Amino acid sequence: MLTLPNIYESKNLKKLIILPVALMLISIYISQYITLDTSLSGGVTITIPTNASVNRVAIASELSKALGIAQPSVDYSAGKISKVIVTIPNDKNLTNAEFALLSFYSYSSNYTTSNFNLTSAKFSLQANPGNATLMSAVSTASAEVNKSLDGMRTSLAAELSYLKPFVGNVSFNQTNATSMQQIAQSEYQNATNIYKQRIMTALHSAIPFTNYTYEEISPTLSRFFIGQVTGIIIWAFVLLFIAVFIIFRTLIPSLAIIFGAGNDMLIALGAMTVLKIPLGLASIAGLLMLLGYAIDTELLTSIRILKRGEGRVEERAYSAMKTGITMTSSAIVTFAVLYAVSIIAYIPTYYEIAGVVLFGLIGDIFTTWFGNAPMVMLYKKRKERI
Repeated sequence: MLTLPNIYESKNLKKLIILPVALMLISIYISQYITLDTSLSGGVTITIPTNASVNRVAIASELSKALGIAQPSVDYSAGKISKVIVTIPNDKNLTNAEFALLSFYSYSSNYTTSNFNLTSAKFSLQANPGNATLMSAVSTASAEVNKSLDGMRTSLAAELSYLKPFVGNVSFNQTNATSMQQIAQSEYQNATNIYKQRIMTALHSAIPFTNYTYEEISPTLSRFFIGQVTGIIIWAFVLLFIAVFIIFRTLIPSLAIIFGAGNDMLIALGAMTVLKIPLGLASIAGLLMLLGYAIDTELLTSIRILKRGEGRVEERAYSAMKTGITMTSSAIVTFAVLYAVSIIAYIPTYYEIAGVVLFGLIGDIFTTWFGNAPMVMLYKKRKERI
């Protein structure tokens, strides 16, 4: 067991809380600048197995000139099968064109529905001429058809303007909905094919290869992933709060534990920003794993302080701290080894997960023993005085 000074014998427990709060504020500020990987931001990732010598700067420069973008990410993984991994953000014109295309599809769907309603109302009116209700239905459906058609024209014109750098000027029949639908889809597909060809041509001029994998995450899909991830994290905290509240049946300790878990995640996000670990599906898995570790130590602390009766509050908190730091230190060593191995062997998934959990656990030491424990102790002492 570790020999540590009992910091809880101090009469100024509130001062201990300053450190985790300061770390929280710093992390909130820093994490504004965190980068998203292509799974959340969208983009293209090309993986090229190669045994040729690789000049990453030359590859990045060639892509930059061909695509007119800032330096893309070019990584090299040495091993039994060496790989060049190129990550390119979404082209802004293609991104805007996709959103214009989605808007077009929305208007197109409304057009189909309103056109069907107009046709039905006209047939009914032929069978029952002069019917005021049917005449009103015809008028309403006709207005919806025209409105949807106008929306289709506007959206398609916007899409084609964004696609102009790829497909040039494209004209379309503004009164033919079917023709507009075909052009909207085909020209967007043509543009993405041209963009892919430009990328591959630039890569071929910088490095010889025959095999490759080409993965593209569209802006729409990346937004879906972000929404799903946000929902998962929110529900994780909600369910966590409910479970903790059931255990303690009181608000303050439950909020202290939630604060601790949330602060650990914020510190991990801050560390990710500094170390340039992108926020993606792998690092989010690490954050959820960190959440489990954080709850483990904080529940240990709160249960010993609130539900045990032996010794003074300070002694129970000190005992929990020694046990908790021993547990956390073991996990830190494990993830530090994994982090080092992932850097040496260049395993991005392990690098992201290990980096998130490692630095989150380091932050957990400060959050739990300088934040969560003093909060619960202050609550316990106030309750005993009452």
